[in-house]
Amino acid sequence: IYDVLHDIEYRKKWDTNVIETFDIGKLTVNSDVGYYACRCPKPLKNRDFITLRSWLPMGSDYIIMNYSVKHPNYPPRKDMVRAVSIQTGYLIQGTGAKSCTITYLAQVDPRG
Repeated sequence: IYDVLHDIEYRKKWDTNVIETFDIGKLTVNSDVGYYACRCPKPLKNRDFITLRSWLPMGSDYIIMNYSVKHPNYPPRKDMVRAVSIQTGYLIQGTGAKSCTITYLAQVDPRG
């Protein structure tokens, strides 16, 4: 599950709402800044985010967290609403050799 959630190229295959996602830059071994744009149901405009993402593997448990940041090279687009991730993330807890429990937290201001 951690690998699936962490792989932005693979996300384009399983996330039917993704329009575009890419890494903007790596900050440390366990953090980067990324872009994510997603479809919203009509009549809402699509949303996009610039986030600082951090992750930490801890044995059989994993944490992936993000929050919105501004980036001078990626201003808000005219065809999207720049949403804000206040605090969003996953806690993946291993429960066996081939099982886990996943907790998802999303505090988002969709704006608009």
